[in-house]
Amino acid sequence: MSDALLDNEELEAIQDAIRQSAPRRSNPTIDASDAAPLALIADDRLAEAARPVLINLATRWTRLVHRALRSHLPAGWQLDVVGAEVIDGQTAKEELRGGWVGAMQSAEAELVLAVHGGVIDIAAARRCGAAAPTADANRVATGASLRLFHPAGRVILESFGMAWREVFDKELPVSTDLAVVARLIETRSLVRVALAFNGSSAGRVQIYARPEALVPRPLALAAIKANTQLVANALANVPVEVVVELGTLRMRMRELRALDPGTTLTLPGFVDSRVPVFCEGTLKAWGRPVVSRGVLAVQIVSIVHGQGAKS
Repeated sequence: MSDALLDNEELEAIQDAIRQSAPRRSNPTIDASDAAPLALIADDRLAEAARPVLINLATRWTRLVHRALRSHLPAGWQLDVVGAEVIDGQTAKEELRGGWVGAMQSAEAELVLAVHGGVIDIAAARRCGAAAPTADANRVATGASLRLFHPAGRVILESFGMAWREVFDKELPVSTDLAVVARLIETRSLVRVALAFNGSSAGRVQIYARPEALVPRPLALAAIKANTQLVANALANVPVEVVVELGTLRMRMRELRALDPGTTLTLPGFVDSRVPVFCEGTLKAWGRPVVSRGVLAVQIVSIVHGQGAKS
């Protein structure tokens, strides 16, 4: 005789119904390379927290840079924030190619700013007294244009330092240390804000910063060894559910449907057999059914210790 709750025909019928109604889906395997350590997740969260800070900083800067570049670019342009993302250092390395790159550095923060597009040639032509070329956001600057753009680029950095001081009340000087760029592109998580020139000048500006330069990194919680006795005392008054299992049995579904009042179900144990005592689903003791003051009770006969040994 089978011990299953359902006979074979009932079980097959249910399984067939489940197969027909279940949605068809594949079970993709998980590549171990997709798993991210907790430390990396924390870095991403820090970068997401830093993103709105850099957006606010760049927005303030757009009000200052227009005055700073007045003598370097023809009138009729504006610079607008167009997006902010969290990227990795390798992406930043590729984006820095072909543009004018400057850095800012203090004891607490490092920042890299890059300029691309026709605005470089326009500023270079104005410095030489030549006619400004047609605004082209995708124009690739020549080496000569990049050198001629340097005074305008330095003015851009200095005006950004003014915005930094407004937000953080600290100085962020222009840096001539190219190692700032090298360290930046080796960083896993960076915050980047993109700005676009519109009007008489065309091009784009990207600002890159490490998240910890914009928001403080949370301090690691100190690990303190718990006092076992204090923990035990704190848990002493916690209510728990205790279950005494007098017996269990298995029956077929059709037998269950046939139950009537007065039906007697015979348990597998004897009246003096030991019964398990469970605490929150964990076996903690063995007992014996007794009658105490006219009610059913259980008398503990042995305790199950933490390692499962019985006494």
